[in-house]
Amino acid sequence: MSKKGKGLLALIAGVAAGATAIFLSKEENRTKAAKAVKKAKTTVEKAVETAQKKVAVKKAPKK
Repeated sequence: MSKKGKGLLALIAGVAAGATAIFLSKEENRTKAAKAVKKAKTTVEKAVETAQKKVAVKKAPKK
């Protein structure tokens, strides 16, 4: 990647970090974000559990 590409990536990351900081500066937005993270965590945990069950079924020896 060229130096120009790295600078662009840094600029995009900086803009994203700034937007996040502005968004999370309000208590209301922090509460919404915390709820969204909690919901996402639950969804991921359920997906992992389901995937592990499917893998266990595939690995089970045939009778």
